[in-house]
Amino acid sequence: MNIPIPPEPEDPNIDNPPLPPGEPAPVPEKEPPENDPPPVEEPPTTMPSVIGIQAWHSPSIQ
Repeated sequence: MNIPIPPEPEDPNIDNPPLPPGEPAPVPEKEPPENDPPPVEEPPTTMPSVIGIQAWHSPSIQ
């Protein structure tokens, strides 16, 4: 049994293929900031203490 395979369509851009852009747009130079950025804080080296909340037993729940 032969299955008909349609021919591939012609490439519409065969005569004028799309070209990638030439050189990318130049990136504008920025002036350095006037003041220094804030210093990075170091993370704590110890775990903070955990304060537990005591759960009260409700008399209506058994």
